[in-house]
Amino acid sequence: AVERLPALTVMSRVIVLHALQILKLRANPRAEYWVRNILLSTHGDDLSEIKTLTDAKGDYYCMSKLVYDDIKSETVRQDILAHIRKEGAMQLSRRQLGTSQRGSRARMMAWKKILSDVDDTLLSSGGLYPAGIDKRYPRKVVYPGVLAFYRELDLGTTGPEDWPEH
Repeated sequence: AVERLPALTVMSRVIVLHALQILKLRANPRAEYWVRNILLSTHGDDLSEIKTLTDAKGDYYCMSKLVYDDIKSETVRQDILAHIRKEGAMQLSRRQLGTSQRGSRARMMAWKKILSDVDDTLLSSGGLYPAGIDKRYPRKVVYPGVLAFYRELDLGTTGPEDWPEH
């Protein structure tokens, strides 16, 4: 199976990792090694994309849970973390030299991750504690202008001429 890993796209790898998390890695003693093999055979921007997509699924099956909770073998965990550190250092060097493996749009997106609160930042909590205290708008109403603000963050400094519509 390891020899077939190059045939998997980044999205396919994310789907397999997610399925392994849902099915519980402990259910099969080799599952941790499958995760290790998938991650260690992924490099550069593809590894960053896997980490981002694994965290962006909208559930609690994230990269942190995978590495620190689901992986029980300290050896496997350290192999994965060493690989992520090595690839991160290489990406940083490529970025500084301007020789990333992908085009300008993908390269820019791979380095941007914005974390935002939701209650009383994106949506009004309606003043319901502990979510928030803002009573100016009804609960779950998107604040005026916030989606445009996030869109501007997404566009970055290059402007829309370099960023096709989603």
